[in-house]
Amino acid sequence: MKFLFLFFFCIFYAGAQPIPEKSIKKHISFLASDQLKGRGTGTAEEKIAANYIIKNFKKIGLKPSGENGTFLQVFPAKKGIPPNSKTVNASNVIGFLDNNQSKTIVIGAHYDHLGMGDQGSSLQSNSNGMVHNGADDNASGVAGMLELAKYYSKNKKTIRF
Repeated sequence: MKFLFLFFFCIFYAGAQPIPEKSIKKHISFLASDQLKGRGTGTAEEKIAANYIIKNFKKIGLKPSGENGTFLQVFPAKKGIPPNSKTVNASNVIGFLDNNQSKTIVIGAHYDHLGMGDQGSSLQSNSNGMVHNGADDNASGVAGMLELAKYYSKNKKTIRF
């Protein structure tokens, strides 16, 4: 929640129109819902989260900036606890707000999380099979990024999200 305070402070301090709390809560509620089972890296639920971000990027008017004209940049990621770790395909979601400026601002947030506890990063022992929702890590960051994308889509910056 520290992020949300800082985020709203910066928006108000800059004299901009405040971002509705309802919008932030909507993004966090979806991304941190039990339905997404913690958005584990390389899972079907991570892909659902990626599609949610893509849908919002399209609605805002961002252009795809991933591979082959898509919003996705696929990369291999290690998952699990050695020696039982495996490599899975994960994705970055990249949208571009191009206003033909000489410099590009980059704003990012990771949208995956600990999933169902099989990644070995939980603070709880024996957490395998438990949903790790990840509202603070990092559904709130993604919510802020989506709302910044919406805000900046109406001005003259060149930004990669």
